[in-house]
Amino acid sequence: MKLQALIEILFILLSRNKVSAKYLADRLNVSLRTIYRYIDELSIILPIYNVRGRNGGFSVSETYKLPSSFFSKEESEFLTGVLSGMNNEVNSQMLSKILDKITAITKKGDGNETLNFGNIIIDGGPWGDVEGYKQSVTFFEDAIENKKIVHLSYLSKSGESTTREIEPHVLILKQGLWYVYAYCLLKNEFRLFKLARIEKANDTGKTFTRRSIENLKETLATWYQTLSVETVTLKVNKLAKADVEEWLGVDKVSKVKDGSILATFNLPIDDILVGKILSFGNKVEVIEPASLKKAVKQAAKSVADLYN
Repeated sequence: MKLQALIEILFILLSRNKVSAKYLADRLNVSLRTIYRYIDELSIILPIYNVRGRNGGFSVSETYKLPSSFFSKEESEFLTGVLSGMNNEVNSQMLSKILDKITAITKKGDGNETLNFGNIIIDGGPWGDVEGYKQSVTFFEDAIENKKIVHLSYLSKSGESTTREIEPHVLILKQGLWYVYAYCLLKNEFRLFKLARIEKANDTGKTFTRRSIENLKETLATWYQTLSVETVTLKVNKLAKADVEEWLGVDKVSKVKDGSILATFNLPIDDILVGKILSFGNKVEVIEPASLKKAVKQAAKSVADLYN
């Protein structure tokens, strides 16, 4: 435990320009006295300086760094970008440790502590209450890491609220939405729970033993296939073309010989799709299938009746 703490402090010091004793104490969940003792021990082998004053802290000589030949500049920037973006979502201690190690290895001698986010930024949260969503992701990341059984209040698509206890095993980011893959003690099987549909989640104080998740890869591969998917064709007004392309992807939208703009894709025919089509107003028309055209027509009539 002590050796692990010393190694972690080493990488933190090497990856940052200056670190306060309080930050280290909070990070390692130990007392300030313990931090000062660890720093004294590390000072035997490292050129550590104690900067006193209001904005003081510990720092390592900028000329001291670990060998940087393990990662190229491009590789380190890519890794830092992906891990930093994901850490903004999950706020994971494990990701923070990995980031410290990568930054320590690639640290330049100019004292610059700014992380290069490279070409990738990950933002899986919704518009609006991003902080609340992040807290939910962090809660389940902690539950997974520490094998905590969670009591859940879950709202189905039909509006039915159920309570159950689950053993969370993996967090999944799919099409911009977060899911937790967990063993449901109510149904005695693994299930995917959408975080946006979780009303309440509480730590039960109980722990579990991790189960085999060998079938997860197969579950993800057939996830989409378990839904009733149909081929949909929409006629798109040029004023809505850009928005439809952002929704479906530019490869799903094309101009045909008569000059019309069509969007063809495969999706489940459900209330979510109907609502999305209605959001375009009269700028998008359903060509096929007939069942979707009927559903949109009925939904539009219900909206019109509401205001008559």
